[in-house]
Order: sequence, then structure tokens, then C-alpha cells
Amino acid sequence: MKTKWVNCVDIIKIVIKGASGYGPVDEAYEDKVTLTESSISYEYKPHPMSELKTNVPMKWSYKTNSPLFKQVYKEVAAKTPYFLYNDEVLFATDIGPTEIIATFEDKHKETVNYFCPSEFFLEYFRLIKKLVPETEYTPAVLLTEDDFGDEDSEI
Repeated sequence: MKTKWVNCVDIIKIVIKGASGYGPVDEAYEDKVTLTESSISYEYKPHPMSELKTNVPMKWSYKTNSPLFKQVYKEVAAKTPYFLYNDEVLFATDIGPTEIIATFEDKHKETVNYFCPSEFFLEYFRLIKKLVPETEYTPAVLLTEDDFGDEDSEI
């Protein structure tokens, strides 16, 4: 772990970007979740050459003055430095990148890219998913094993 210290209250915006990994162009995409203490937004962009009718652009955003939302945002901000300054080298060649960008009060940004399964971020993403409105699909970049059925169980 890098020794740099960051005060979580200094983080004013968190952006998490994702992209599909190795696979058919019709299923390829880029997406982005943006968080502040009073808002969440999401943008999903299919690859321009995608002809799949179900792979369509998506965009939504929500603003709130909820103290509950603000509290969960603070919890997410407190966990963010762990990923920004983590020295673990995780790499899988067929997985798309997960990029975390934190903007601080002084307007400087810290960025890190990971090429690893989303389960590395399991608790972090669970927390962020609490901020996603129930009327919206879970953003692709935040999908983890929690979002899929147990493949080993019998019906």
C-alpha cells in the first residue's frame, strides 16, 4: 500500500468508468458512474459498430438533499483511497478496465486503472449500489457476483 494519506472528506466527486472486455463487438460498451454527495449519474455507450438491438445507449441522473444519501457517499469516499493507492497488481487479459477517478476539494484528481474481476471491488460496489435508484438497472461497471444467479444450484 502506498503511504500517501488522503482525508476522505476532501473527495468531492468519484467517477468509476468501465468497459467490456474481450468479446463480440455487438456486446461491447463503455460506461461511467459519477457520484457527489448530492447526486448520482450514469452513462452507458455501446460500441459504435454494435448492431445488437438490446445494446442501446442509456443515461440517467438523480439529485437529492437526502442526509442518508450523503452519509453513504461519505462511506464510499472513505473507502476510495484504498483503491487509489493500492499497490496490488491485479491483471486479467480478457477483462475490460475499471478506472476510478477521485476529484478533491482543491480540484486535483487521482486516477487508477484495474484490469481484474469486479469481485475485487465487491464491498465498495455494494456500497455504491445503495445509491442507485430502485427504478434503474445496476450500472454495468458495478455488476458483481451479487447480481447473477448461482450457476451451480439446481432448479
